[in-house]
Amino acid sequence: MAAAGRLWLLYLSAGLLPRLGAAFNLDTREDNVIEKTGDSGSLFGFSLAMHRQLEPEEKRLVLVGAPRAVALPLQKANRTGGLYSCDITSRGPCTRIEFDNDADPSSESKEDQWMGVTVQSQGPGGKVVTCAHRYEKRQHVNTKQESRDIFGRCYVLSQNLRIEDYMDGGDWSFCDGRLRGHEKFGSCQQGVAATFTKDYHYIVFGAPGTYNWKGIVRVEQKNNTFFDMNIFEDGPYEVGGETDNDESLVPVPANSYLGFSLDSGKGIVSKDEITFVSGAPRANHSGAVVLLKRDLKSAHLLPEHIFDGEGLASSFGYDVAVVDLNSDGWQDIVIGAPQYFDRSGEVGGAVYVYMNQQGRWKNVKPIRLNGTKDSMFGVAVKNIGDINQDGYPDIAVGAPYDGKGKVFIYHGSANGINTKPTQVLEGKSPSFGYSIAGNMDLDRNWYPDVAVGSLSDSVTIFRSRPVINIQQTITVTPNRIDLRQKTSCGAPSGICLKVKACFEYTTKPANDDPSITIVGTLEAEKERRKSGLSSRVQFRNQGSEPKYTQELTLHRQKQKACMEETLWLQENIRDKLRPIPITASVEIQEPSTRRRVNSLPEVLPILNSNEPKSVHTDVHFLKEGCGADNICNSNLKLEYKFCTREGNQDKFSYLPIQKGVPELVLKDQKDIALEITVTNSPSDLRNPTKDGDDAHEAKLIATFPDTLTYSAYRELRAFPEKQLSCVANQNGSQADCELGNPFKRNSSVTFYLILSTTEVTFDTTDLDINLKLETTSNQDNLASITATAKVVIELLLSVSGVAKPSQVYFGGTVVGEQAMKSEDEVGSLIEYEFRVINLGKPLKNLGTATLNIQWPKEISNGKWLLYLVKVESKGLDKVACQPQREINSLQLKESHNSRSKREIAERQRDDGRKFSLFAERKYQTLNCSVNVNCVNIRCPLQGLDSKASVVLRSRLWNSTFLEEYSKMNYLDILVRASIDMTAATENIKLPNAGTQVRVTVFPSKTAAQYSGVPWWIILVAILAGILMLALLVFLLWKCGFFKRNKKDHYDATYHKAEIHAQPSDKERLTSDA
Repeated sequence: MAAAGRLWLLYLSAGLLPRLGAAFNLDTREDNVIEKTGDSGSLFGFSLAMHRQLEPEEKRLVLVGAPRAVALPLQKANRTGGLYSCDITSRGPCTRIEFDNDADPSSESKEDQWMGVTVQSQGPGGKVVTCAHRYEKRQHVNTKQESRDIFGRCYVLSQNLRIEDYMDGGDWSFCDGRLRGHEKFGSCQQGVAATFTKDYHYIVFGAPGTYNWKGIVRVEQKNNTFFDMNIFEDGPYEVGGETDNDESLVPVPANSYLGFSLDSGKGIVSKDEITFVSGAPRANHSGAVVLLKRDLKSAHLLPEHIFDGEGLASSFGYDVAVVDLNSDGWQDIVIGAPQYFDRSGEVGGAVYVYMNQQGRWKNVKPIRLNGTKDSMFGVAVKNIGDINQDGYPDIAVGAPYDGKGKVFIYHGSANGINTKPTQVLEGKSPSFGYSIAGNMDLDRNWYPDVAVGSLSDSVTIFRSRPVINIQQTITVTPNRIDLRQKTSCGAPSGICLKVKACFEYTTKPANDDPSITIVGTLEAEKERRKSGLSSRVQFRNQGSEPKYTQELTLHRQKQKACMEETLWLQENIRDKLRPIPITASVEIQEPSTRRRVNSLPEVLPILNSNEPKSVHTDVHFLKEGCGADNICNSNLKLEYKFCTREGNQDKFSYLPIQKGVPELVLKDQKDIALEITVTNSPSDLRNPTKDGDDAHEAKLIATFPDTLTYSAYRELRAFPEKQLSCVANQNGSQADCELGNPFKRNSSVTFYLILSTTEVTFDTTDLDINLKLETTSNQDNLASITATAKVVIELLLSVSGVAKPSQVYFGGTVVGEQAMKSEDEVGSLIEYEFRVINLGKPLKNLGTATLNIQWPKEISNGKWLLYLVKVESKGLDKVACQPQREINSLQLKESHNSRSKREIAERQRDDGRKFSLFAERKYQTLNCSVNVNCVNIRCPLQGLDSKASVVLRSRLWNSTFLEEYSKMNYLDILVRASIDMTAATENIKLPNAGTQVRVTVFPSKTAAQYSGVPWWIILVAILAGILMLALLVFLLWKCGFFKRNKKDHYDATYHKAEIHAQPSDKERLTSDA
């Protein structure tokens, strides 16, 4: 049953995983990888072990189980399984080991017994155990009472793989002869797992089918020396006891498969006592691993600790390994759970690593290594020894359904397991990685090798490469660059450096001295060139690339070899602060031909991946403007202020501050500016040498939001030697401003970054500009600064209105609402036009701006006042004013002809109303706030560009005025309109934008009627007028108003007004004479 469960696990679907680890010291080159294959369908490679034979001759072999191999001639079966011995020094096929070559059909059956389901070696010169867990014992063959019991049994072979002494052979079947039935030992399936203890004393068997598949573990003494000394009382030990057969002492429930996997060792719970580790992969539906100890008195195996699996049906305990990963003297435990899954993390299989806390396991939290989905990661976990000879044992984990199968190599360390695989082995055959063997040096190069089996009848053997530890040194002369000290060394700049690198190696074992050819490389400014910058140096005679290589030979360990070359400094370099890094690296040069060792191709050494392959040194410049320690400690400081810009002029005004944040009110300006001041002064005037040194390659990087784009910069208050320049990227989202190289001590610069606001939208609430100062000088506090301003968008919207006509008349007779069929019957036509003009910043989406009209629908008693017939728009998308029910609510027929004043007069021709000339004039104003019920008409301004208008076509309700206002001389009707915003953000400001339109309403007859005035009053009034006129004429006559002047009067008057020239004195005397 256990075998059936194990086989069922084999056929899960595969997942894929990219290569996780670079190759280290397991040689994966095709000519060095050893492939062994078996018969098709034999499951050659299902189990593996490495075995070292010492007598009669030394051999190092790989033992391969093939549990579906064809039967031997005398086994009287078709397929029985078998064990094969593989000599890695030969490319030939493996040899089948002949044993169990007989059968008694009357008492047993070996058909499909699965010999080779497990195989283990006791160690160098030790025995070998292999098992057939499906071996059957029969009773009453060919009768109705025939019964079969799947006891299973194991064979122990001597070191030469033969049955040579009384302890060898197939008598290792401890279930035979005991209580039958699956509730007891009838299906015990001994041999699913079997192993030897590392001290050569015991052999351990697992029988997972015992006690209704609870499973047991049995330990038997396997030390020939003990038997020679007549020491027989050491065991056997068994879970539940060999004589007691107490299944209640089994520490797991039924169907747990205890004994499915096995390992053992000292230093697990106690340094001196051996502990047996067994997996029960179906315990409690998730799996468990039990630590067992011997009880010498009762010969029982008793549980010391139980590890429980965490995932349902995860098969926790499918395989186990005992290994001291951190070499602290305490054995750690590695547990496979190949069917663990986590859908959220695409995990398929897991391995749990429990680090031993000096024998205490209660509170140990495991380290979980995860495989990829459906990979069966953890189906095999093995201690493969210290394959890189770093002093810490390593493990291998199989994932047979990760692609064609992978094996992950994890190294131990002083801190325990390295959770990143050091190497990933990939197979060519499907299900590669189902079985693993290691911890033995097969090719005699002092490094353990690894064998990997599959379910595709193939085994792959990977040989470990010797690990070389390279020690490297690098020196540069002179060790500092003085730009003032130039020589005639051949460099265009007159400055040269001598670079020297030396190499030596060590390896294990210490007495091994292979001759190694290496390639040394000197390289300058590697990272600088990777970032796209040109190098400041070059090697002599090597062109522009600053790289030099040379081949060297290291003949033995700790023998030094060196290389040397001249480095030239380029002319006119800008970066004079950052040092020039020079790297020395090394690689092992592979020979064109390789010798063979023990008929195998030689495996070449490899550099230790845990050691750096390169060393580097920095060559510093002698710096000007820096401290006595030759370190430039700058103190760059930045201040900023947001400004507005007046038109296209370079006149800037600071933004007002609201709640500590600058507030930008956008109207019609296209640009804003950011004033930036950068200083470099000592932070402490009492200690001026602390900082404030020259800032080399000082620059400011400004990153703008999507709503701002860089336009230009303007400099202010810069010293003459400053060469400020700002360059933006292609889309204007970032500007790099060079401040100076160097930006000297006590320097300052103020400049403006002019930014375009054309991308600021209706939804923009804030402007965040990231400002970052950079310098190659030493300054740790150069964190980014975010310049933030709040954006307020002021909409320069205005609204005006006009009514056509502005004066209307009412009259005629009263007509009821029900009798009206068309709008002509309502009253005079009035068209209200409201014009909206946008004088400010154009907005691309003004969907939330609304024109509100307070429409005087009816007077306070509910009678109609103005009847709204239709709403139209100009310069907008189709207007949809709300509420729609207020527009032509009576569904009257529309008319496009307006009535004239003459028509109204005809309707009221028989009106008997008369107005006295001297009567008091009566008027009234109708508005929403006093005596009119109004409706708020909301018209969204969709698609507004620069201007638009909304026209409301309405009719004066003639009947209401006849009934309610017939005694009025005239009335004024006021209609108010305004614009408001319903934006989701609070950054929209709209100044009071409103208007009101007045329409005056007159009755149709407003001239005074003169009937009723007596005739005599008229006559007296005429006579009084004539008398006053006569009196006025008389008064004018008396004043001479009607008297005419004569000609001489006009002449005299003329002379009086004439100006004559004055005579001289001589003329006066002559005249007198």
